[in-house]
Amino acid sequence: MTIMEALQWANNKLKKAGIDSPMLDAEILLSTTLDVKKAWLFSHFSDKIRTHQEEQFSLLVDRRVSREPIAYILGRKDFFSRTFTTDPSVLIPRPATESLVEKAIELTKESDPDRTLLVDIGTGSGAIAITLAAETKQHVIAIDIDQGALNIAKQNAQVHNVESSIDFQHGSILEPIIRLFTTLHRTGANHVSNIYPFETLIIAANLPYLTIAQMEDLQPEVTFEPTLALTAGTDGLDAYKELFKQLKAHRRVLPRAIHVLMEIDPEQEHKIKRMIESFFPEISVEILKDLQGNKRIAYMKC
Repeated sequence: MTIMEALQWANNKLKKAGIDSPMLDAEILLSTTLDVKKAWLFSHFSDKIRTHQEEQFSLLVDRRVSREPIAYILGRKDFFSRTFTTDPSVLIPRPATESLVEKAIELTKESDPDRTLLVDIGTGSGAIAITLAAETKQHVIAIDIDQGALNIAKQNAQVHNVESSIDFQHGSILEPIIRLFTTLHRTGANHVSNIYPFETLIIAANLPYLTIAQMEDLQPEVTFEPTLALTAGTDGLDAYKELFKQLKAHRRVLPRAIHVLMEIDPEQEHKIKRMIESFFPEISVEILKDLQGNKRIAYMKC
C-alpha cells in the first residue's frame, strides 16, 4: 500500500463514520505512524509503507472511527504554542481557554510580582498553570480534585521546565488556598502579609460548566473526556457557586485584592452575573470574548 492509497482508504473509512475532517485526521494519523511531518507525506505519495506500519495505522484509524479524540490517540495537544500530554483523565486543552490565560497574564503586569499569587483551579493537564508560570516567571499554585489529573500536570510541568515554579495541590476548588491562609492567620500575626507577603490573588478557573442536558447532546468525542471536568448540575454552574461560597465565607483570610477569571458557556452570561451579584452585590462583572468572538470569560475583582 502506498501513502496515497493509505490516505484514501482512511479518508473513506473516517468519512463514513461521520468524522468532520476525515482527510486531515488521516494525514495526522499516518504522519504519526510513520514518525514524519505531515507536510512530508505530500512529496512521498508513491512511497510504499511497510506491513507493520499498515497494521499500526489501521489500529489508529479504528480508534478514530470509534470517535476517540485525536488528542487522546496521539497523547498530546497543543496549547499556547506548547505541547501537553493528554489522556482520558484530563480535559483536552481548547483554544478558547487561551483568552483566559491572556487576561491573567495581563493582570500580572498590573500588580507587584513579588506580592502576587497565581492560582489555577481545576488544573487538569496543567495547561493553564504551566503557561502562566512560563510566561510570567511567577509562582503558581495548581489545584485539582483528581489525583490522576495532577500526575499528568506534574509530568507536563517537568517537560516544560517549570516544575519548580508550580505547587500542585490536591483539593476541591479553593480549599488548599483557604487552609494555607487560615493557618497563617492562626499564627497570631497581625497581618498575613508579615509572613506570607501576597496582597494580590489572581485566580484562573476553568471549572466544569456544562449542564446535564448539554451532556446528552455532545459530540461523541466529548464522551471520552472525564465527566467530572465537564458537567456541573442542571444549570452547569454548581462548581462556580461553590467557588463563590468559599470566597465569601473566607474572604477575611485571603489577600486584599482578588481577581477571578472563569471560563463559561456563552449562554451562561446572565446567569453567572446574577449568581455573582447574589454573593457580592457590590461587584461588577465583565464578560470577555474568546478568540472566536464568543462570550467565554467572566471576570470579577473582589
